[in-house]
Amino acid sequence: MNRPYLYKWFILATWFSSAPFLSKGQDLHYADIQSMNVWYNQSLKMDMTPDLRLNYRDVKYQSLVAFRTASALVNLPIIMKQANTFSSKSFLNITAGGTFDQSNAGIFKNNTFLLGISYAQQLSDNQIFLAAGFQGTSTRSVFGSYNVTFPDQFDQYGPLPTGTRDPLNAGRSYTWNSFNAGLSLFQNTESKEWYVGASLRHINRPYTDELKTASYRLAPSVGLQAGLTFKNEFDEFGVYGLADWQTDAYEYLIGAKFNKILTKADGSSYGNAIGVGIALRVHDAVIPNVQLKFNKTMIGIHYDMNISGLKAAGYSRQCFELSLTQQLN
Repeated sequence: MNRPYLYKWFILATWFSSAPFLSKGQDLHYADIQSMNVWYNQSLKMDMTPDLRLNYRDVKYQSLVAFRTASALVNLPIIMKQANTFSSKSFLNITAGGTFDQSNAGIFKNNTFLLGISYAQQLSDNQIFLAAGFQGTSTRSVFGSYNVTFPDQFDQYGPLPTGTRDPLNAGRSYTWNSFNAGLSLFQNTESKEWYVGASLRHINRPYTDELKTASYRLAPSVGLQAGLTFKNEFDEFGVYGLADWQTDAYEYLIGAKFNKILTKADGSSYGNAIGVGIALRVHDAVIPNVQLKFNKTMIGIHYDMNISGLKAAGYSRQCFELSLTQQLN
């Protein structure tokens, strides 16, 4: 059998054999967990600035299987009124967005739409806030092989040219909904910024197949998030981390970053800065990254350097991620 057909059969066999396990760990994994923190925990919108957050992630496994994910989140904080005056001691944030996630040849696709709300209340004069957030998501999953051709007959030289598309007629879709919640405590001042958060995703344990079988019921995902940044007039240094558990699936990511302030914020600009960082996703990847800030725009570039068991097995993986955060006011 020639190699392209072997690859196609390998992809299909891998997906069908692993489908029950995918239902236990379907959350997306980002490298830039700080710009995408609201995705993990709705309460982690830590300022009163409206913004747009875009993310694109591309993963390839030795050209056999590839995944592409595109995400967009819009945050619209609302400062609460008190006694006919605006008060910055509490604010409400509304988040709307979605993600598009698919494998090569269209074998697997996920489209997720998100609507979230959070409320942050100031606890003390030194800008410590307690926040709670809730999310609803709706995901449409499509699993099939309708873009892949499979040989019908073979001879001594391999597959014959004729073939069949999607012989299992698996190109069907199913929509399922999740409910997520999170709590956080944070502080953001001129000298430091820190946050700690905890989240619970898929509280309702949705069924991810139309037959509603127990093997395809999505287990809750428990997450912890934390970060600490020290600031002075020209420099910022921070550390951050994330832990996530979902039955047999897990993710541990820790990182550090350094930002150099090139021009300070003033009445006409929000300033410019350049930063570098490195993160470790345990048992998976080392992730160097670069961050650029131009006035109201922040750009991040991340590259995953594979250290997982796939490397020892002789498989290569290439992955990069591009993120953009745009302040809207």
